[in-house]
Amino acid sequence: MKPSQARNFLFLILCGMAIAALMIPGAIVSIDTRSAYALWESGHLFLFFVASHLVCVVYPPLLHRTLAAQLVSLLGGVLLCALAVEGLQSVISGKALELTDIIGDVTGTVLFLSFHYRRQAKRYFFLHGSALLLAGFVLWPVVCFFSDEMLARSQFPLLADFETPFEKSRFEGKTGSGALTTDQAFHGRRSLRLALLPGPWSGMTMKYFPSDWRGYSQFYFAVYNPGTDVVSLEISIQDAAYRHGNKPFSDCFSQKIDLPAGCWTRVQIPLVEVQKGPRTREMDLSNVVGLGFFVDKEKRPLTLYLDTIGLE
Repeated sequence: MKPSQARNFLFLILCGMAIAALMIPGAIVSIDTRSAYALWESGHLFLFFVASHLVCVVYPPLLHRTLAAQLVSLLGGVLLCALAVEGLQSVISGKALELTDIIGDVTGTVLFLSFHYRRQAKRYFFLHGSALLLAGFVLWPVVCFFSDEMLARSQFPLLADFETPFEKSRFEGKTGSGALTTDQAFHGRRSLRLALLPGPWSGMTMKYFPSDWRGYSQFYFAVYNPGTDVVSLEISIQDAAYRHGNKPFSDCFSQKIDLPAGCWTRVQIPLVEVQKGPRTREMDLSNVVGLGFFVDKEKRPLTLYLDTIGLE
């Protein structure tokens, strides 16, 4: 086998591996960290880089056209293939079509052309610049999530103090949003401002933090109520058995706390109580996966501030 044939065969194998990697995890393998999931998502870039090379191997005259013609031809093919891959991925792994995936597909093709013309940096400056910008956009979540995961490990047993820009990404919620602010702070300069929508069970859940709480005696956090009325805040603490077992709300720890108006409240909850929270079992403190902060039946939008969440 000639060197060029061996190289092309290797590219074909890599293309197949990339397709398999994009399909398998969602259906079979559980991806536990945000950075690993973001890296899996960025596999679209790698797949279409390799696929673009294979297209040019199968049809060499394409590389003898103008750059504009190459872009139009490859990107047109990319969009068709992207829709096919997304459709197949939704069937196999249950993942819905996302615009960011298509952007990753396009980025892979642009990166391939930039690599092909790497010796002509000045002539194709716009192409190389676009490739770098697109690659940065696609890979930025990987960098952000990995940085925050490393920070979370170094901070532990502090779970969050909101002094760094990526800590708000540890929270998720459909009925509320979080933003870092210097308006209020229990400790340091910043806190997390929770903007909660009116309606039943409005709030946010902290999902990304070290999960092994064994060896500690208390969970604590500080919350500020800027309003003029007392607010009843519901705290829920969930382990993996609750999250993945489709269990009733009574199977996790929950506690209501009344927050006086216009001041900070520091809440301390013994982990012995947390462990005994579920009605039918003991909570697994070696695998805590969620912290919920909710209010119920609010008639108006509500703002609260969270700070210094941790264990001691």
